[in-house]
Amino acid sequence: MNFPIKIKPPPPQNILLVKEEPVFYIKIKPPPKQVQIIHGDAFVKLDSIKDKTVQTVCIDPPYNIGKDSWDNIENYIEWLTSIVKKLSCKMRANGSMFIFHNDMEQIAELMISIKKSTPLIFKQMIVWNKRFEGSPKKGFLDGYVMKNEMHNWNKMAEYILFYTFDNSSIIKEERKKQNVLQHTISQEILSKTGGFTGWYSNIETGKNQPTRDTMVPITKHLGIQYDDIVPKFRNLKTDHSVWNYDMAPRSDIHVTPKPVNLLKNIILHTTDPGDLVLDCFAGTGSTGKACLETGRRCILIEKDEKYYEHLIKG
Repeated sequence: MNFPIKIKPPPPQNILLVKEEPVFYIKIKPPPKQVQIIHGDAFVKLDSIKDKTVQTVCIDPPYNIGKDSWDNIENYIEWLTSIVKKLSCKMRANGSMFIFHNDMEQIAELMISIKKSTPLIFKQMIVWNKRFEGSPKKGFLDGYVMKNEMHNWNKMAEYILFYTFDNSSIIKEERKKQNVLQHTISQEILSKTGGFTGWYSNIETGKNQPTRDTMVPITKHLGIQYDDIVPKFRNLKTDHSVWNYDMAPRSDIHVTPKPVNLLKNIILHTTDPGDLVLDCFAGTGSTGKACLETGRRCILIEKDEKYYEHLIKG
């Protein structure tokens, strides 16, 4: 018996074919939002995000320097470390985390605390330099340098802590699980004279990162892929550890927004189109804008009612 076929015209994606005799029809699945906005406390709302799904975490937390009403936090280092620890659980094994700050003493305490309390590995301190040749604001900032009463150098920079994971333990655990000897993998790449080297043991101990060449025998014997364990870094060959970016225009509702172009630089270096970025101190949504302009997905979490209302209005 031939059943009639009724088809509702679907969009070209996000469709699911459903059979309900005697009619076939197309049920349209709502497409995922490119930017998801969540209202609430970061520590609580992070629990709603699936572990190991985020490619890059980029946060601009309160600096605890009294800049605004939200910038005075008791037990600050303990509080921020607890957030970072939760964020690390949301990251993919090859993910990255970037933390903005500008108070060096608190940065020092925070780095020690992160090292003790999380599996994250410190990679670099990026200096965001705001006074540079070619900047339209250089003349304005020069005025602060010329003050006669200065007894210190004026701070015209902020700092970005860059973290990833050391995934060498994943390789070692998988090798032992599969009962593969180190010798078996090491013999795949010999020295120029045909002897054994320490290339593989250096990877297992975390001394060296795998390269695409050294991952070939590891993948052959263990099935682990390069992108499973090596932190994603798309070298655009444009930057070293000091970045020159103008300050973002001051928002009507936020005193310290970050420049979208700087955030785009982070995103372009550590994600691919379609990857997920997470910012749990969203503010006015600069990270979301950077993701929209680069084709990445984004989750924004914001506690402050005023900033949240600003975000949902777009």
